[in-house]
Amino acid sequence: MNRRLFCALAAIMALVVSCATVPAAQPKAPAWTSAIPAPDANNTYFVGYASDPGGDVTKATTAAANNLLSSIMQYIGVKVSVNTSATAKATLDTYSANITSTVTQSSTSQLAGFSIRDRYVWRDGKSPQVVVYVLAAYATADLDKEKARIAAVFQEKLDAVAKPEAEGRALLASGRYYDAVRKFIEAAVAASGAEIDNADIKMERNVNEARTALSKIHFVDTGASLVKALVAQPFATPFTVRLVAGEGASAQGVPGAALKVSYQRRQGTRLLSRTESAVTGADGGLSFLPPPPDFVGKAKLTVRLDLQSSIDLLDQLPSQFGAYRDSLEQDIGAKYIEIPYEVSSNARNVSMGIAFVDADSSGALLPGGTTQTGLLEALTRQQFKVRGADLSPALVLSMDDAAIQAAAAGKFQRLAYGVARVASVSQDGSTFIATVRGALKVVDLSNGAVLYSAEKVGTGLGSDKTSAVQAAFTQLGRKALGDDLLSTLP
Repeated sequence: MNRRLFCALAAIMALVVSCATVPAAQPKAPAWTSAIPAPDANNTYFVGYASDPGGDVTKATTAAANNLLSSIMQYIGVKVSVNTSATAKATLDTYSANITSTVTQSSTSQLAGFSIRDRYVWRDGKSPQVVVYVLAAYATADLDKEKARIAAVFQEKLDAVAKPEAEGRALLASGRYYDAVRKFIEAAVAASGAEIDNADIKMERNVNEARTALSKIHFVDTGASLVKALVAQPFATPFTVRLVAGEGASAQGVPGAALKVSYQRRQGTRLLSRTESAVTGADGGLSFLPPPPDFVGKAKLTVRLDLQSSIDLLDQLPSQFGAYRDSLEQDIGAKYIEIPYEVSSNARNVSMGIAFVDADSSGALLPGGTTQTGLLEALTRQQFKVRGADLSPALVLSMDDAAIQAAAAGKFQRLAYGVARVASVSQDGSTFIATVRGALKVVDLSNGAVLYSAEKVGTGLGSDKTSAVQAAFTQLGRKALGDDLLSTLP
């Protein structure tokens, strides 16, 4: 090959190589990459863009989707912060995922009215860097619906505080202090866990509003200064109170307030409180008639404000607000009134005979009548009209009700009769311990009605068996049976 031909071929090869390394022409950037299209009759447009210095189009597209999402969020007008509620965050997370998926995966949009209209990738010929642009169209009607939906989610927690607080103030203005307290507590608890701006301030404000409303109301006893009743007989008049706001005769009644009314009832040898629910009337008043008392002695009827549902709400306050919770619970607990009453028995004015016998463990009669003596002492000390019935011990031991009552008829208005038997005797060192059991009935001899019936146990100590048994009979008559009769016999 001559030199001239070789040179020509070399030139051709160089030209081919040179042409192969010239990059393809960069497509012209669409106008929308530099100026976002104005909304038209149907759609609002958004542009997202981002770059990746390493030339990774996928990474740049994901970043562009986030940029696009920021533009949409700005339009919607929500701002996510550390105070954003979990519900709102979850709503936004789902919404964001749908937009990102549509952009990055070119998938069908799960959001009504949202679509990707165009994409553009710009490459820097001097470096690997790429820039991805995305044009999205969002039907304006659908976009505004999403805006309203998301705004409502963000507003929901705010309303949980604002609405009951506003209702509380309106209730205060109308004199419904009890209901106002409940609303302020509801708002305070909502604020404490609402994850909204200034939650502490709103919580404290509503706690103070509730305490202020509570300070205005109190109970007034509008009944007798001391109610008196007879055991087993209905109260002559009901207990009456008013829940009012203010002082003096012009104090405004608090209507519709839930109350708890407690009074005493006998259970075994103890008095226990029984509680019933009640509600104040239109004038803030309450008239309450307990069942006939079943005990003798002094007692009290208590009426208190029932805000248990609000107290249960207060338990939801975070621990850092414990002082507010405690102060409110103390204020609520202080809203009560106690009305004393006294129950006596008409039994001390009625003549009553006592016929009571003692027997050993085999059922044989024991002399002395120790239980009867103790019972007489207990009743006489309380000025009961009692004396021994002088009935046949064998008859009393038989516990033949008809025969015993017939034998006492015409001698007394009432008859108390029964039998005590030795249950056990044991020895502990030099001390003997005796246990006796006794059954006692009290009947109205005019009609045979049983007014009292009980079985009791007596115990006693002694240096020998006999003294221990006598001590047990005495304790049975004076205390176990005597005290029980005094507190329950009508």
